[in-house]
Amino acid sequence: MATEVYMPKNGMDMTEGTIIQWLKNEGDRVERDEPIMEIETDKITMESESPASGVLLKKLYEDGAVVPVLTVIGYIGEPGEEIPDAPAAETAVEKKEEAPAAAVKAEVPVKILASTTAIPATPYAKKIAADNGIDLAEVQPTGRYGEIRAIDVENAIHAQPKATPLARAMAADMGIDLKTVAGSGYRGKITSADLTPEEAAQVEAAVKEIEEILERRKLSGMRKVIAQRMSASHTEIPNVTQNIKVDVTELLALRAKINQGKEKADKVSVNDLIIKAVGKAVAEFERFRMTLEGDEYVIHNQINVGMAVGIAEGLLVPVIRDVDKKSLVEVSKKAKELAKKAREGKLMPDELGDGRITISNIGMYGTHSFTPIINQPEASIVGVCGTEDELALQDGEVVVRKKMMICVTFDHRILNGTEVCEFESCLKNLLENPISILI
Repeated sequence: MATEVYMPKNGMDMTEGTIIQWLKNEGDRVERDEPIMEIETDKITMESESPASGVLLKKLYEDGAVVPVLTVIGYIGEPGEEIPDAPAAETAVEKKEEAPAAAVKAEVPVKILASTTAIPATPYAKKIAADNGIDLAEVQPTGRYGEIRAIDVENAIHAQPKATPLARAMAADMGIDLKTVAGSGYRGKITSADLTPEEAAQVEAAVKEIEEILERRKLSGMRKVIAQRMSASHTEIPNVTQNIKVDVTELLALRAKINQGKEKADKVSVNDLIIKAVGKAVAEFERFRMTLEGDEYVIHNQINVGMAVGIAEGLLVPVIRDVDKKSLVEVSKKAKELAKKAREGKLMPDELGDGRITISNIGMYGTHSFTPIINQPEASIVGVCGTEDELALQDGEVVVRKKMMICVTFDHRILNGTEVCEFESCLKNLLENPISILI
């Protein structure tokens, strides 16, 4: 029984292929796995091999035909063997309009080789020659019309060590004879790594280490919630971040003075001072106390400030209520209490949520600036960065000042840029004149 020859399916997304040219004519003898035609897909040009040994009994499609994948395009069998009846096939990408008989006669296809100034070769032969650094001028052609076929290039490749173009270039630069190098690539191909064994060993060790420690972990309940909320905040809110640099030299000096003689547990932190300053600024700007509910703005009077606390499983934001009505010592005490409870997993429901603004402080890591993400449904979040030394002129003398970046991300549906600039200016003034925070 005759063997069917199919248009191969090279990849899941391949739907059709173009027959560039048949390498065998009807009646020619072919061997199993011998190239019988060249085809072109939307990605590559390749040779298609015979599925059986025998004679090419019939070609159902001619050169240039575009054929759906897995369509029968020919038959291979023994001489005289019958083949199934097959419908007439198109011989080109598109049907051409009928033309007069004289014109049809004039359009009989004729094989034309490349010009004498070029080296005639099939597209696939050119491709594998380029991939393997083979000079076509040194390849002996065996094609019917004097063209170089893919098999000719393969023979030229086998006659010398197989290597990638980069490996060949490196070998030439380093004066290495590729015949003395063992290839570690596909079918023994020499790669650039084979020319630098020490680096290859380092890469291999690094990959092995990564493979040894790689594992899959399911998201915990908290991580799932964080992922959902952060994704919602990023996609639902038009986030904008504005940065302002603040001189905190006096703030640090005031903190040192307040903490003088106190026990560690009673000392005030920079974050405590910032929480108090943010509370005072929010009290002055009502739009920072707004939330958006449907098509209405809701203005809240209570000044509740959230503080982001990092824990092993993620992030919690406990809230200090009525910051504007609390003293700095009360704010500091409450902040320490909430942070401790957050890390121990002992926060109560009424200690979370209902914030007006959140503070995310990563200054202890030396961060210069960042873009904090809004904790919905709040209108903004304040990012606190690391303190840096900067030289400045003061009374004609060069002095060292402590500078800190404050980053405010805001919901552009509620706040606009100028309002945030005014808020940041107010906060800057409070932090640069820290006595005003205590009044």
